[in-house]
Amino acid sequence: MNLSGYSSEIITDFSAGMNDKFEPNLVKNNQAVDLQNVMVTIIGRIKKRPGCSKLNTTALGGAILGLHGYHYGTGLSTHKLIAAANGVVAYWDTGTSAFVNIKTGLNATAQVLFATCVNYLVYMNGMDAPRKWDGTTDSALSNAPATGKCPVLYKEKLFCIVDEDTINWSDSFAPETWPGVNTKDFDRGDGDELSGLFPYMQDLIVSKKRSLHVFKGSSLDDFRSARVEDKHGVAGPLAGVVVEPYFYYISEDGIFRWDTMKSFCLTDPPLSSGLPGIPTLWATVNKLSLAKSTAGYNKAYNQLWFCVPEGSATTNNMVLVYDLNFNSWWVFRGIPAYGMIQYNNGSTIKTYAGHSSSGYLIEINTGFNDMGAAISSYWTGRNLDGGDPEQDKRVRVVALLDANGLNDATFSYRLDNAGSYTSPTALSDSNDVRHYNITNGRCNSFQPKLSHSTIDKDFSCSGIKVFWKPL
Repeated sequence: MNLSGYSSEIITDFSAGMNDKFEPNLVKNNQAVDLQNVMVTIIGRIKKRPGCSKLNTTALGGAILGLHGYHYGTGLSTHKLIAAANGVVAYWDTGTSAFVNIKTGLNATAQVLFATCVNYLVYMNGMDAPRKWDGTTDSALSNAPATGKCPVLYKEKLFCIVDEDTINWSDSFAPETWPGVNTKDFDRGDGDELSGLFPYMQDLIVSKKRSLHVFKGSSLDDFRSARVEDKHGVAGPLAGVVVEPYFYYISEDGIFRWDTMKSFCLTDPPLSSGLPGIPTLWATVNKLSLAKSTAGYNKAYNQLWFCVPEGSATTNNMVLVYDLNFNSWWVFRGIPAYGMIQYNNGSTIKTYAGHSSSGYLIEINTGFNDMGAAISSYWTGRNLDGGDPEQDKRVRVVALLDANGLNDATFSYRLDNAGSYTSPTALSDSNDVRHYNITNGRCNSFQPKLSHSTIDKDFSCSGIKVFWKPL
């Protein structure tokens, strides 16, 4: 193949993820203008993300509304994976591979949040009286506020939200002792509402939907609070996650990182930051249905997961993934996640989520299918133009480097950012390098795309090289 006189552009790094803040010819070579269900774990190689599987084959009676890992002693029998759905709180029995009810008859649509205390698990939903479970017996949590929700343990005291503006807390090491003086209002009457409580290093973040407050101290004598963010708040009780030294949260205005001083928008960062953004994609999120959105941490890959409803959906159906290794954005679809925990089952730590619209628990990072369905993945690169978008060019050949032994992704392309994508036939395929002849390749810019939807198969691409010459 004579390529004398041809120049080339090459992509060997895909680690910067997606950037839809710029035009397709302005993003960097290691960024994508669009992608789905792909990720990078090693610089120089893009691959399909892992899949997920159902833990329970028989669904609980409705969408998962609560998830918690409760460990209360030694031995596997004291490791309990707890779920709430359709008014039922239950634990997973590893011996029978089935859920065993702890409590029935609760409000069927209220979110249930849990907290582990010294002697028992407590749970609240804001509608039913708070309860406790010691691994054997379930009973009322005596003296706790009847409207309590979002329980968290902070400074050995049990805190909860009791109305739109107020939190209460128990005495130290006494989750059933609630003196009337243990109460605090946050901007009562401002028209906003409390949305969550999040322990953060030595403090407690008290969130409203449009503001953040920090609660400090260790006792009634020195408790104090400060409003630290008055433009953005947390969308729901699971919409924030702490990965020190930061607090990350989902707001109606985007996804933010708080560093004790200010909030920084990750979905639409300032140009001076040099970070990629996804403001166009964020605009497709259903802001009216963020109350059950979830912020979680996928420890296996050092990723933050922000599970949100896309388009007209009212339950979470898209995961916006922020990779902390590369400060990059990725988009996962096909994982309807609500709630997300790291659970120690006694032999390993696994990542679980609840199904946002049906009664299944989902194990994350398993195989290459989504609960039996194929994972549809693609990566769409920038418009390659040789640095001169006005120069007419002719693209002659494209070479792809595949990882040895992995299923090949489908290569396609389009010219001048217009029309549909063309899938050419490979001229040759040797030593895991595929060569494509591009017919009618006259253009100003050339946009490559990789696609892969084969069930139970991964793919991996290590490089794309485009040969062109000016006309």
